[in-house]
Parts: sequence; C-alpha cells; structure tokens
Amino acid sequence: MNKTDSIPMAERPERHQILWTTLLVAAACAPFVRYLDGQVTAFLALILVIRLAALRWPAALPNRWLRALLAFAGLGNCLAAYHTVTGQDGGSALLATMLVLKLLELDTKRDLRLVLILLGFLSVVQFLFDESFQLTFYLGLIALGLITLLTELNGGLGAAGLRPALRVSARLALQAIPLTIVLFVLFPRLTAPLWSLGIDSSRGLMGMSDSMEPGNISELVVNGELAFRARFAGRRPNSNQLYWRGPVLWTMNGRRWTPGAPPSDWQAPARLIESDDPIEYEIVMEPTKQRWLFALDMPVSEPEGAAISPDYQLLSNQPVTALKRYNARSALSYRTAEPEARVRELALELPANVTPRMRALVEDWRTQVADGREARADDWTLVQRALAHFNRENFYYTLLPPKLGANPADEFLFETRSGFCEHYASSFALLMRIAGIPSRIVLGYLGGETNEFGGYTIVRQSDAHAWVEVLIEGRGWVRVDPTAAVDPSRIDNRVATELLGAGASVRFDLGEAAALARWMRDLRLLSDTLEANWQNWVLDFSAQDQRRLMERLGLGAWQEYGLAVLMVLAVSLTLGGILLVMMRERTERDPLERLYARLCRRLARIGLPRLPHEGPGDYGQRVVAARPDLASGVGGFLALYIPARYGERFTPETLQRLSNLLRDFQPKAQSVQSAFRGKVTASNGG
Repeated sequence: MNKTDSIPMAERPERHQILWTTLLVAAACAPFVRYLDGQVTAFLALILVIRLAALRWPAALPNRWLRALLAFAGLGNCLAAYHTVTGQDGGSALLATMLVLKLLELDTKRDLRLVLILLGFLSVVQFLFDESFQLTFYLGLIALGLITLLTELNGGLGAAGLRPALRVSARLALQAIPLTIVLFVLFPRLTAPLWSLGIDSSRGLMGMSDSMEPGNISELVVNGELAFRARFAGRRPNSNQLYWRGPVLWTMNGRRWTPGAPPSDWQAPARLIESDDPIEYEIVMEPTKQRWLFALDMPVSEPEGAAISPDYQLLSNQPVTALKRYNARSALSYRTAEPEARVRELALELPANVTPRMRALVEDWRTQVADGREARADDWTLVQRALAHFNRENFYYTLLPPKLGANPADEFLFETRSGFCEHYASSFALLMRIAGIPSRIVLGYLGGETNEFGGYTIVRQSDAHAWVEVLIEGRGWVRVDPTAAVDPSRIDNRVATELLGAGASVRFDLGEAAALARWMRDLRLLSDTLEANWQNWVLDFSAQDQRRLMERLGLGAWQEYGLAVLMVLAVSLTLGGILLVMMRERTERDPLERLYARLCRRLARIGLPRLPHEGPGDYGQRVVAARPDLASGVGGFLALYIPARYGERFTPETLQRLSNLLRDFQPKAQSVQSAFRGKVTASNGG
C-alpha cells in the first residue's frame, strides 16, 4: 500500500496549497540568486521545475530513494561550490537547497507547515546579504503570503479559502505594526553582534582604487552603482563645481599612477590662504574598504574620526567597511599655500619612457608663449596653451578607446588620440612635468544627479573622473580638467548613451529624454529616496539615537533602566490599545450585531431591556409574554436573525430584509403600528 493512502483525507494538503507554497518558495529564492553560485541556482531551478511538473503529472514526483539521492546531490553541490556548508555563503546555500528539496515531500499538511516555517528562516537569512528597502518590502509581501497559507492550513479565525485567510493575515499584520515600531525604537541596541557568521566585509565593495592606468576608470564608469549621497545645507552648487576629491596620485612608472611615498618630513598643510565662504553638506558614503572620504574640492574641516592630509585628501582613521555618514565643509574658491621644495621635486619626477617627441611638443609650446619674460612667469600661459592643443587637435572623448602598449601617454598623444579622462589627465600631467610645472592627479567624481524627491544629490560610479592639479606661483595648486577641453563635437555621445543609460554623467549633453524615459527616471529617483530614508531612519538607528531619545523624554539619567521601563510601559499600552481596537472592530464590523443591538435599544426605551444572561430566543419570548402586541414585529425579526447569526443562512438579502424590518419597527409604550404586522407577514411569506 502506498504511504499516501494511509494518510487521512483531512491531513492531505490540497493541490492549490501545494502550488502556492511552491510559488512562494520560488519567489523567496528569486532575490537570493544574486548571491548564490551558478550551479546551486541551477539545482534549485531543477527541483522547482520537477515540483511544478508533478502537479500536472504526479508520476514525475521522485520516490523516496530518488529523493535521498537528490538530497546527497544537493549537499555535494554546495560543497563543490563553496567547499563548506557553514558560514554565510555555504550555510545559506545549504538552507535554500534543503528547503527546495522538501517540496518533493509534501504528503501531509504538517509538511507544508514545516516548509513555510523554514521559508521564514530563509527570508531572514537574506538580510545578511542585503538590507535595502526594496528587499525588505519584497520579503514583507512574502511573509504576508506565508502567514496567509498558514492561516488557511490551520483554519484560523474561521478563514476557509485563500481570500478570507488573506484578510485575516492583513489584519494581523496591521495589528503587529504598532508593537513592531515600539520594540524597534526602545529595544536596547547592541554595539557588537551576538555572534559572527564569518561574513566577508569586502563583499560587494567596489569603487575607486588608489592607482590609475588606462582602462581603470572607464571600466568603473560603465557601472551605475551608488557611490554616495550628498545633502547640502543650503543652495546646491552648479554641476561643473561638483568636483568630489578623493585619492591624490604623485608617482608615474611609465604606465601606472600611484600615490607614491611622501617625504618623511612632510608637514601637514596650513589652512587655505584664501577662500570664499564654505558650504556645508552631509555625505552618506557606501563602503569601500579604503580610508579616503570624498569631499568637495577643497575641504576645510575634518569630520569626527578623520583628518585632512598634506595633499588635501580627507582620510578616515579606519577603513570604511560599512555605510559612512559624515558632515563636511568645503570652499569652492580658494588659494593654497606654497609646498616645500621636496614636495615640488616629487611633483616633477618623470618616468623613464618619456619620448623625444613629447619633449619636442612641450618645447614648441614654450616657444609659442615666450615673450621675453622669465619662463616660470609664463607657466599659466603654457597651461592654457596645452589645453588649447587638446581642443584644436583631433582628440576624441570615448569610453571605448583603442588598446595602448607599453608607453600609453606617447601613443595617446601622437597616435590614437582617443580616450577617457584617465588618458587626458595622465598625458597632461606628464606634459606639465616635462615643462617644469609641478603636477599631480586627483581621482574622484564629477557632478551628480539631483533627486528632487529627497532633496539630495546622487553620485554614482558612472560619475568617476580624474583631473590634474598644477602648481602656479602665487596661486598654489590650481585644478585643471583637460578632459573638459575636448571639443564637444568630438565626444562619442552614442557610446556614452549606450553605456551610461539614463544616469549619464554631467559631462554629456544627451538631449531631453522621451516621456517614458523621464517617467522611469522619476520612478528610479523615488525609489532611491525611499532607500535613503530607510537607511537614515531605520538602518542607522543606533544606541546613540536611543540615548538622545531618552534625554528628550527626561529619562537620560535612568540610562538602560529607564529604557527598559519605558519599553515595558509602551508595549503594555500598545497591546492594550490593540485589544480595545479588536474588541470594537468585532462589534462594528458585524452588521447582524449592529441590527440586533438597535432592536434591543428600542425595546429598552419602552421598558423591556435585555438582561445580561439572555440570548436572542429567551429575550424574544419574554418580550412577547409581556407585550403580545409586539409578537409579530419581534418574532419576525428574530426568525431571520437567529439562523443568520448562529447558522449558515446569512446572505446579503437577509441583511437587507432585517434592515427593512427594523426601519419600520417603531414600538411605543402603549401600541404598535399595525403596518408593521403586514410587512412581517409579507416577509415571512416571501
């Protein structure tokens, strides 16, 4: 005899319950695919297909021996992919694999309940990989579906069928929201996790590196991931002023720029000699696992836990391995101090592969700008002449430049003449050093997208940029952007549009988008606003925020004891309020109860109140015994009400007939209108 045949019918799951459970598991695994190895994802997809096919063709369902082999295959698959079944990656993959395999064994409703409970664990595990608002909302819908299926399986609160169960689940979710908020705000925050799962803090970290060679930034720019968000205290500067300063590069080995080794006696710089009124802003930066922080050129103050380096980098004391929020101040117009002689020498060092034609090009510029004055007095004029060279000659801006060999600067200047900001910045800085003008390269971001919904600026990886700083006597370090000198007619907009999409950098004029594209852009910005607020008000809510809340409530001296007392009090009041609302909703939402209560109030006004222990039948008999003239009205109402209230005869037509009877029933202390009897008789006859 088949094992299934011995299971009572009441314990066997229905076909639609198996279908919805399978679809719910598939939906919960969908966002998880981004973090699973490809072979694990393929195994999960195979099992889900078998489970769905078995709903149509039951013979496709594997027997218990084949299920055992699949279980061992799933375990081996996880081991082959991760070499372990513990920790964040291996353990999560194993949980997902075993949960999906359990779908092949849904013989009883108990099996369904077990799958749904495990599905709750799988949903929680996904927050180890992503804490975004979008994922939270999505998994919230999964949880609602999970509770709905559990409600139907258990027949809770009289819910028979998915629609009634969904209504019950929605009410339960709404009732849980106030308590969730209270516990979130008042439950003590821990400064360290209770356990460690071996989570790799470098997971998903991407962004700018502390070196530059052809191809680095262009590969970064075609990625639209978020770099940071900036919120200005006042007016937002123009896009061409938004140079977000990051790493500074000093040394060139012929192909790659790196920070190099600063002089051992390099002193911290003095504050800017001249500057306009600084602007204030707040930055929420994505983790980079690097020490540098991004600030507008030039920063004039250090946030807590950071310092300004001698070359005006904003550096954190610790690597940024989690979301970093900090306030900064910057001057957009400034003059720096003259550096020491050793720093000037560092900014003039040249690689060994400088070619004669590079030197000849610079000498030609010197000849053109010479007017009898000292050469160093013409440094700024020479800078302008170099920029004019990039503008007048056939230099092209493209995200897909040709491959370069061992001497990229020379090949770019005299052969390919097509490149990205890294090509222009590298070659320009080398040409300036050949001319005797100290120079260095700054990596960072340019511009950003204004989010009108949230009131902040979004800076993405696609805004990555590189520019040059040259040392001009009497002016200090001056920012020069050679990429901006390229004639707009020689910018490859087609490639830029294809690679950057709607989030194009401010360096391109891609034209006004179509209505659908604008709508999609607004939708994307609205989504980013929700994500930013989720990060600000939920994920960043810390123990310090709780302490500030206690101080505002006057309980700061109580510290953790005050927080515990406040939490218990708030939870008690919240549960009491929810209970009162539930009791009131039950009365208000039952239309039969409302009609019966109105009948009792009318009878009470003529001296026949209902006693607390009386049911509708006993109450009606007592009323008729005391007032026989009310027998027709009261009896007709109760004859419809009792079967509808306590039986299965409730229909919308019954509710309407009861409402009509009650509307015309106007008992008086001495008599009852005869018209009521006629309507009762007609109603009973119908």
